[in-house]
Amino acid sequence: MDGVYILYAPFLLELHPIINNSQFQAATRINMFWKIINPVTIAIAKSPLHFLISQNLVVLNFVGMKTGKNYALPLSYFEDPKGRLSCVTDRRNIWWRNLLHATNIKILYKGRLTDARVTIEHEDNKIIADQLDALCSHSRIDGFFAKVGYENGKPIQNDIEKAASTMTLIQLSIY
Repeated sequence: MDGVYILYAPFLLELHPIINNSQFQAATRINMFWKIINPVTIAIAKSPLHFLISQNLVVLNFVGMKTGKNYALPLSYFEDPKGRLSCVTDRRNIWWRNLLHATNIKILYKGRLTDARVTIEHEDNKIIADQLDALCSHSRIDGFFAKVGYENGKPIQNDIEKAASTMTLIQLSIY
């Protein structure tokens, strides 16, 4: 992939005394899923078939702070009426820390590589919860991954608040 590393590990794989072997094996299977699906997703996002996924996925392209390597990571997003894209990831994932000091990154958005201003929120759970609610209202798949249930077609607020306390919000403004 032309010097671009594809991030695929959404979970930490260190064996912890509290984590038993079956939990470790399950995390390993999940990581293998992402290792396979993310390169395929990025290839589709770069192709003329991008319209199949562009309404829900954006690919972030950024440089690792310590390694200097180029990374590509597909994320689901919600676009607000002002055109700002909101994405979330589990705080346990460390990749988002590469964006803390970045002000601008490249994103693959609706088939085009473009510049975006990036802001990260990992401390204010209220802000994160508001955006997570919008994201889960937009896509039940995001609700599934955030462990948010639904009642009468709407995300359950207690689930949103609980999930927000473990999430990092990534906001992108295209310019």
